[in-house]
Amino acid sequence: MTRVVVTGGSGKLGRAVVDELLDHGYEVVNIDHVPPAAPRCPYTRIDLTDYGQTFEALSGIDARYPSVDAVVHLAAIPGPGAAANAATFANNVTASYNVFAAARAAAKTL
Repeated sequence: MTRVVVTGGSGKLGRAVVDELLDHGYEVVNIDHVPPAAPRCPYTRIDLTDYGQTFEALSGIDARYPSVDAVVHLAAIPGPGAAANAATFANNVTASYNVFAAARAAAKTL
């Protein structure tokens, strides 16, 4: 079974993607800074602005899942002004960079 990590799986778009993936038979793991309102899959609280946490999440966390087959990156602050500029930059840019770099590094270890 294909294991998919959804970053931002607790958000509005993330919840829809998690539901769709589960409905199509994928094994889904939600990694987000915010816990889901109604969990439908395993959830791990991650600060994606921390590269170490991001790498661990994409290369497998503890015994729940040993590796990841795909990543759907949706974690973001959705609108300007919803948070301070520095927080928006850290979340939307730094976190995205960390997800891409960690996914590339995790793929090399397989």
